[in-house]
Amino acid sequence: MPIAVTAREALANRTENTFRQALAKPFFRRLYMGSAPTRGGQVDESKLDQPQAYLVEQPENSTVSAHFHDTNQFQIFVHGGGHFGKKPVDGMVVHYAGAHTPYGPIEAGAEGAHYMTLRNKWDSGAKIMPENRDKLRRIKRTHRIAESVTIPDAAARHLMETKVIELVPLEADGLGVRQFDIGPGRDCAIAFETSGAGAYAFVADGSVRHDGAALEAHSLLYRAADEAPLRLTAGDYGASVILLQFPPEPA
Repeated sequence: MPIAVTAREALANRTENTFRQALAKPFFRRLYMGSAPTRGGQVDESKLDQPQAYLVEQPENSTVSAHFHDTNQFQIFVHGGGHFGKKPVDGMVVHYAGAHTPYGPIEAGAEGAHYMTLRNKWDSGAKIMPENRDKLRRIKRTHRIAESVTIPDAAARHLMETKVIELVPLEADGLGVRQFDIGPGRDCAIAFETSGAGAYAFVADGSVRHDGAALEAHSLLYRAADEAPLRLTAGDYGASVILLQFPPEPA
């Protein structure tokens, strides 16, 4: 059954964290799904087989060191800006990094940088480079990025039926990112032509209803690979929803 978490529910899970190997300043995390990364602390073992999703609130004028993860990962920059590696971040940006693919650093500007972090499975946390180079597996490195994602406002959506934008066109292994701009009150199947290895639907703006529940902006849904496509109904001001589909984890 799909998992749905509202932005309000995630806000209730907001906690302050430190990870001084990667970020000198404390930061906040809003846990949406699964168990958070941990280094020697408590792990909720009942959630280790669930997807892992949270929002990072990186503080102003701070830098997260270049690093990699053991699992495939999407990120969506939703607030603030700065630089992602050598690329400037100003507005919504979607990034994909395959497992054992180094990326960064992430440099937050004067307003900080907030970004969703989405994984198909639990990950213990960042492996800082170059200190952890010996832990990198010799597998294919995969980066994808969609810069300056444009989200139409409510007035523009009012004139729409449904508009679909390919942010990362569907690839043979199931990797892809697709944006759905949906007019008020309209039903929409949020899907790709192939099911991939599981997918998140992020409500970038507006609101939707799913299975009788209302989900406001920055709410999140997760659909496993063997589940039916998500069917959403846009709210009174329409909605913009980003579907992020994973390829399989590396063998």
